[in-house]
Amino acid sequence: MRKIKLEDWKKKSSPIEKEKKVKGRPTPKWKLRDSIRFIKRRDEYLREEGILVKEGDRKWKLDVFASE
Repeated sequence: MRKIKLEDWKKKSSPIEKEKKVKGRPTPKWKLRDSIRFIKRRDEYLREEGILVKEGDRKWKLDVFASE
């Protein structure tokens, strides 16, 4: 194994990168609102149909075979 002095190693090492740039655009607020509304309406429909069944205080179960 090759031995290097600490001083030489420090000189050759690259500087630490700064924070990376964000690659994409942030999601618009209207898209987030729409997706939240869709999820809430879907869950409400599934509850009305008896497919989404409450099991505990904050726990829900997807009863796939409820229609049979």
